[in-house]
Amino acid sequence: MGTLITDGFLITMDEKNPIINDGAVYFENERIVEVGGSDELKRKYPSAEKINAKGKIIMPGLISSHSHFYGILAHGIPFKGEVESFIEILEKFWWPYVEDKMNKDLIYKATLASSLEMIKSGTTCTADILEAPYAIPGALDVEAKALKEIGMRAVLSFEATERISKENGKMGIQENLNFIKKWNHKDELIKGMFCVHTTFTCSQEMLKEVRELANKYDAGIHIHLEEGAFETMHSIVKYRKLPVEFYEEIGFLGPDVLASQCVHIKPKEIQIFKKYDVKVAHMPLSNLEVAGGIAPIPQMLESGLTIGLGSDGYIVDMFEVMRAAFLIHKGYLQNALVMPASTVLKMATINGAKSIRMEKDIGSIAPGKKADIIIIDSRLPTPITPANFYDQLVVYCDGDFVNTVIINGKIIMQDRKLISMDEEKIKEECRKAALELWKYCES
Repeated sequence: MGTLITDGFLITMDEKNPIINDGAVYFENERIVEVGGSDELKRKYPSAEKINAKGKIIMPGLISSHSHFYGILAHGIPFKGEVESFIEILEKFWWPYVEDKMNKDLIYKATLASSLEMIKSGTTCTADILEAPYAIPGALDVEAKALKEIGMRAVLSFEATERISKENGKMGIQENLNFIKKWNHKDELIKGMFCVHTTFTCSQEMLKEVRELANKYDAGIHIHLEEGAFETMHSIVKYRKLPVEFYEEIGFLGPDVLASQCVHIKPKEIQIFKKYDVKVAHMPLSNLEVAGGIAPIPQMLESGLTIGLGSDGYIVDMFEVMRAAFLIHKGYLQNALVMPASTVLKMATINGAKSIRMEKDIGSIAPGKKADIIIIDSRLPTPITPANFYDQLVVYCDGDFVNTVIINGKIIMQDRKLISMDEEKIKEECRKAALELWKYCES
């Protein structure tokens, strides 16, 4: 006996059958079996366990293409210094007071709390990067343990970097490799990919080694790219090339590379990305928070690149992220036609799935796909219709509208209550962990 969600406004994000006004979804175990009209599926599956979504919206779970679970512990951190540019934020604040102070206990509690926030606002899958050079080996397994407990889907990676030492860079690579060997193809919810930081914290030899390993294990590579102006200038001075030109020269690029941020990317670099089908994760809110700038996302979309959306561990409500992506580029370019709501919703669903190479399993509601589904309360003052649903969702909804979350066919949250986790305990442990981290800023 499977489960049947009925009587909702169904948004599938599937090109063959995008909207069903009185829609239903039937799934067994972790897979969707059938999508159609409510009356038809009720007759066909009379014994199914039923979820009545009357007056609600049924849609795919949202996907964050780039996040940092541990970043939740830095929300409100009492840093007393002054930083102006992005590279100053890294060197004077983020590296010494956040990344370098992470231990396994902090990582575990932060992962639980951050994934809780994601689930409650409708995110069912994320591509997360852990940055904790003194917490390896075994740090990714700690994240995976927390995610298995809460029931969230994720692609995990550890940011390998030589900013501390070449030895630490090798340990970071090994952390990813060990995790990929252990988890990929063996678990329904968790898998790993490789990750390196940037061209200014990783040597050419290190980048080539990771490229070879990603080829061998078919795991993909997650990178940060030109989040601030520093990387662009550094690459031009050191290599006489833009960062993407340098990556192309060493044979690093490919369709399995996910480049996050890309704020200062140049037109010629966008064309190189198109040549190699590199995917991009856009973080509109965090890019503003660190004074990085505004990424040329409309130009990337026009070139045909696949773009996902991410929270970057900053504001994790993907409805807030979608709204920012919808608005910021209009104002920046003074063009109300750019970034239509339909494009933005695709970035947070099916294109997000493509960015992490999981479009065969998630990102839309269709037979054969994993049952990653959210149900949204329609508390809007005006009706949602086939003509306006993109704008209604992207512009006027937020995470608090999410009523039910299903991941891999399992109900994780219903009526805004977690099924098997103690929400208040998770939050309280997160607060204690934050205070433990914050003491380094206060000393």
